Formats: sequence, structure tokens, C-alpha cells
Amino acid sequence: MTRKSKICEYVRQHSDRHGLTTEMVATALMIARSNVSKELNALVREGQLHKLTGRPVHYVPVNATATTATTTSGVANGATTERIPTAPVATSVPKPVVNDIFASMIGSHESLANQVEQAKAAILYPPRGLNTLIIGPTGSGKTYFANAMYRFAETQQVLTNPQGLITFNCADYAHNPELLMSHLFGYVKGSFTGANEDKDGLIQEADGGMLFLDEVHRLPPEGQEMIFYFMDHGTYSRLGETAKSHHANVRLVCATTEDPESTLLQTFVRRIPITIQLPAFNHRSAKERLELLKALLSLEANRINKQIRLTEDVVQALLGSVTFGNVGQLKSNIQLVCAQGFVNSIENDSEITITMDDLPQNIRGGLMTVASNRHELGAISELLDPVLIVKPNDGPTPLRNKNDNYELPYNLYEIIGDKAALLRREGLDKEHINRFITTDINVHLKSFYKQNQLEVSPENKLAEIVDQDVIDFTKTAQMTVQDMLGYNFKDNFIYAVSLHVSSFIKRIQAGKPMRQMSSDMLAMVREYPAEIKAAEALKQGLEERYHLPIPSPKFIIWPFCSSR
Repeated sequence: MTRKSKICEYVRQHSDRHGLTTEMVATALMIARSNVSKELNALVREGQLHKLTGRPVHYVPVNATATTATTTSGVANGATTERIPTAPVATSVPKPVVNDIFASMIGSHESLANQVEQAKAAILYPPRGLNTLIIGPTGSGKTYFANAMYRFAETQQVLTNPQGLITFNCADYAHNPELLMSHLFGYVKGSFTGANEDKDGLIQEADGGMLFLDEVHRLPPEGQEMIFYFMDHGTYSRLGETAKSHHANVRLVCATTEDPESTLLQTFVRRIPITIQLPAFNHRSAKERLELLKALLSLEANRINKQIRLTEDVVQALLGSVTFGNVGQLKSNIQLVCAQGFVNSIENDSEITITMDDLPQNIRGGLMTVASNRHELGAISELLDPVLIVKPNDGPTPLRNKNDNYELPYNLYEIIGDKAALLRREGLDKEHINRFITTDINVHLKSFYKQNQLEVSPENKLAEIVDQDVIDFTKTAQMTVQDMLGYNFKDNFIYAVSLHVSSFIKRIQAGKPMRQMSSDMLAMVREYPAEIKAAEALKQGLEERYHLPIPSPKFIIWPFCSSR
């Protein structure tokens, strides 16, 4: 059992509704306090534990909640002792009498059940709800969840001035704190260069409604202080004002990808009584991941107004292709492969077909990721037919999310259709048309993701899911193997090999048997004899570094081939 698993199990077995502190766990398990703190925070990020506000911080399993926590903090006019409510017990949440927006959310009765109950409690808590912090990795659905909270508040008629979720991304002006604060709180004429008139900010605009602060960790300390003063008193001053204050009644929902304990002021965090941790895509069940994939495919089928046909291996490849970007990355990958399938099936008025040949190499490699995990492969295969067909308007209509960073602002399929018609008129054959349009698709999508800062460096995110020691080993192995083979690998080598090696090591350490090699992997071994020799060198390095018996280099060849 790993250190993290041991800590998680101890908290689950020994925690009451008040939770356990880092010191309690460290003393009981005789593990260094710093290591316990690190693992507890990792378990919170993974959605296995909740962190209760207060000092010292207490941790409880996801199915446990506390009603109140006493906290001492400093505010603008001096130190005060306050009793801040935390997540109410789920059974105390009143049953809504009108339609429940959350009911159609994938996972609302499974992996997100506790999060949904927390969200409902935050909205329905009298008299004006509770401020909420949503934590989750990039692409896990924080903005989507915030929109669902707003829609729930709207249907429960608890907003005095419902006008849509007011959204502000704190990262947009992080380089200019003055401009950032002027957007939030407004400003008076002459408060800075270009302030030619008085202007209200988003706080005033959201009066009677809900304000969503995305990437809240990018708020400067003075901004956090102004926000928590507003939480305490319901009043604020515009930039440049000294004697005058304004009142507003705003429900705040904040979101971050970071650990709030290390990136936000403690005085700010303590004023947010409900923390909702969203799980990473790969921590959700195979059933939920497949439902998410079908829902995203349904969106594309609606845009194309054709049914989409995928083979079983394509579905597995798409699910396995999600590495660091979670649901957002899955959506991007689906947009890409559907666009390519649309090109190849442009003359078919009723259906587009997507096969492995339509997938780019990085997505195709997802099939091997799934195949390398026997349990994962079995869980997904049980849910799949040989062919998946998704029709327009298939399934429930997803919540509209105007702030979805992964949503293209244009209809890519109309662009493809117009371009294909133009090229046909110019006399180009189907092969050349497909080649030109495929290039266009890549240009459009890469430009969009870069413009919206959705391109995430895999290596930057890798340390969140793989031990740094494995990454360091892979970097050294890359130089050795490149010298042996006489060519350089693509940028995804570190990512692909580190993930594969990490999974491989955990499997051997857990005593799980190696699965039989598939026909695809055996064919790969025959096709790449030089890479087998390189894999042998990697095998020896792994055995020396981790003292593990590795049965055959054939089991670790595929990342070499997919990263050529």
C-alpha cells in the first residue's frame, strides 16, 4: 500500500464528522508531518477527501461533512473571532420543489453526488446562500459546474435579480492589478489615466445575482482583501473613492486549479465555507467517461446534422487520449476527429464514419494507453458494442455554457463544406481536397486553442500525476535511446513514456500479472526491431533503478514507436 493510500484509509476509518488534522494523522502513522500534509492535499485535489475550513485544518472523507467551524481571522478593522458555516449535512438540504437542473448532469448520482449536494446547500442556505470555491484540474468542468449552480439558483427562485451568470477570469488582467480591480469594483472619474467617467464594476452588475470568479488565485493580495471585506460587510468602494461606499448582494462562486492553501490568503479562504472538489476525468468511472464522450459526440452530431458512427477501437482511443486536459481535452479531441471524419464523409448526407485511420497519432496512442491497463480495458469493453452510433438530438440537451473556453466561436463544419465546394469547382480531386482541408482544420483548431491559452505543456502538467523521479528517469532514458536509434523523438516522448513507465511500475509493485500482448503490439514488435533493442536498454535501467523484475522489453516498446 502506498503512503497516500495508507493515509487515505486511516482518515476513512478514524475520522468523525469533525475530521482529522495533519498532526493527528502524522502522529498515528508515524510519518513526517510535511509528507502527511502533501498527501492529504493531493487526496483533496483527487476528490477523495474534503478540507474543512478553520485552524487547524481538518480533513474528512468525501461522504462526511461538518456543520460549522470556528475560525479566528483578521479583517479590515481588527481581529475578530467568527463562526463560519461549512458545508451543511446533505440530509439537511431542503428538497427542491421545481425541476432540478443537476439531475441531467453526468455523474450527479455517482462521482459528483456529494459535490451536487454541496452546491445545492450553497444555493439554498438561508438567507442568501453561501460563497463557494470550486477546485479542479484544467478542463474538469469548473465553469460548467458554476453555470449549473446559477441555473439551479434561478429555478429555485432564490435570486432577486437573475440576469445570467456574471463571469470574470482573474487571469485576464493579472498583469495589471489596477485594471483588474477597476473591472471588479468599478472606478470614479480621474482615478487613473483613461478614467474619463464614473463606471460601475461587475460587483454592481451582479447585485441580486451570482458572480463567478475564475482562476481566483490570480487575484492580487489587495484584491483578495477587498473581496473578503465585501463578503463580510456587503459593501465596497470603487477605485478612486475614499469616503463613499456601495452596497450589493452578490453570491460568489470562485474557481481555481491550484491548492488554495498555498495560493490564496488564509483570510480569504476562511470566508468561503463551501469547497467543492471536482474529480479529474480519469478518476471518474468508465461508465461516466463513456457517457461524457457520447454527450460531446451528440453536440457534434447536432452541428453536422448527421449521425456519427465510430468503431469500438476509436472510442477506446478517444477515452485513452485524455491525459492532462480532462473533459476539455476530450472535447477538443472529439472536435478534431469529427472534423476529419466529416471531410472523409462529406458526400454522405446522413452519416459520418470515424475509423482509426482518421485519428492523429497522439489520439491513436490512446488505444494503447487503454490496452496497457487490463482492468481499464475490461471495464470499457463491457460497456461498448463493436460500433457506436450517435444521432443528432441523442440524449439530454446539455446546459448551455456561454463561457466554455473549449467551444469554437464558429461552425467549423460550415467552413469545411464551403471550402470543399470551392475546391471541387476548381477541379481538384477528392484526395487533394481532403489534404487541403485537413491542413485547414489543424490551422483553425491550433489557432483557436493557442488564442484561448488552452495549449498546456504536457511536461508542466505531468508532475501532477507521475512521480518526479519517473520523469527524471525518462529524460535520461530519452538521451540514451536517441543516441542508440540515431533520431530524435517528438515532444510527447517524455509524457508518453513517463505515463507508461509509471503505470508499468505500479502494476508490477501491486503484483498484477502482465496481460497477453495484443496482435497490434506483436505487429509493432516485428515492425520496429531497433526500438526493441532500445526498449531492452530501458528495461535494464528500470530494473537497476527500481529493483523490479521486468519480464520483457516488448511490454515497454509502444511509447517509442508512437513518439517517433
